[in-house]
Amino acid sequence: MTHSHCIAIVDDNLTQRMILTRLLEKDYTVASFDSGSSFLASADSFDAVLLDIDMPDINGYDTCRRFREQLRGADVPIIFVSAHDTTPERVAAYEAGGDDFLTKPIAAHELRHKLGNAIELREKMRTLASQSTDAQRLAFTAMSSMGDLGVVIEFLRKSAMATSYPAIAARLMAAMKAWGLRGAVEVRGRHQQVALNAEGPMTAMQGAVLEKLRDIGRIFEMGSRAVINFDNVSLLVENLPVDDPDKVGRLRDHLAVLAESADMRLAALDANSERDLQKQGIEAALDELRAAMQQAARHSGISHRQGRSAVLESIEQLGRVVPTLGLTEVQTSYLSDLISHAGDETQTYFDEVAQQESDFADVAARLQRLAQADYRL
Repeated sequence: MTHSHCIAIVDDNLTQRMILTRLLEKDYTVASFDSGSSFLASADSFDAVLLDIDMPDINGYDTCRRFREQLRGADVPIIFVSAHDTTPERVAAYEAGGDDFLTKPIAAHELRHKLGNAIELREKMRTLASQSTDAQRLAFTAMSSMGDLGVVIEFLRKSAMATSYPAIAARLMAAMKAWGLRGAVEVRGRHQQVALNAEGPMTAMQGAVLEKLRDIGRIFEMGSRAVINFDNVSLLVENLPVDDPDKVGRLRDHLAVLAESADMRLAALDANSERDLQKQGIEAALDELRAAMQQAARHSGISHRQGRSAVLESIEQLGRVVPTLGLTEVQTSYLSDLISHAGDETQTYFDEVAQQESDFADVAARLQRLAQADYRL
């Protein structure tokens, strides 16, 4: 029958080894050694050791010390067995690295109790050590993630203030360098394209790789290399830490955030550039309109003033002439009313023309104010 735990019995006394084996073999796998030398020479692993103190070749204390120096013996419970239960022997046993002490003759229940407790304690200590290691790993991962996020935040802060394509490309390259990544960056704006790596302009090979993989999808990975694509941005990474999958995952996510943010900033710069062109066109058109209006106003003002004066003067002259025509009172009154009405109609016409000119000038002024407004992102 195979048991889950293996116990080593080290004692030069054959009878003692047989007694201990008989007591333990129902619950444990037992390995028996007649000397410290044979025990130390064994390559087997054990869950606990029962170690006699008085042995001819190497005593139990020295055997314990040498076993502790071996990697397999670092945390294995060692219970010393001796016919002498004295304080000096117990102290020497603990100083040599022992965990407990049994006095011969050994009581079966005490042997099983101490062995069970020693093995259980070892397993709990191993569990705690594993949990501690996991906690340390998580803490290190958390600290690494915080450092990675710091790079992302710094990029977002600085890229929001970038006003050119080269500035955005340089910020992306700086973030990659902060993470220890080699590669290249390509940003594609409406009016300019920038392609660079940490040393300067992108190499022909890097450019060929990005061009070939630009339309392959958002993220493409091949071993330690990766390409991240957005409409206006492509990132090439050449040295992903493939031996650390968790870190690769974090970096991939962070790079995607950076690329998307840069893509949005480039779109904003393009929109600003387009508005600048539109604004320049509107301003040029308004300048032409303003010049035409001023010229028309000069001619129109003169013509309207001259025409108004001439018409009103003619109406007044008709009004003065009518009474001298020898007409009847009724005819004179009727004709005078017609002349007066014509004068009022003429006055209204010139007033309306003046109001239209004023409205036209007001529209031009509003267009000018609109052209001067600056709605930048």
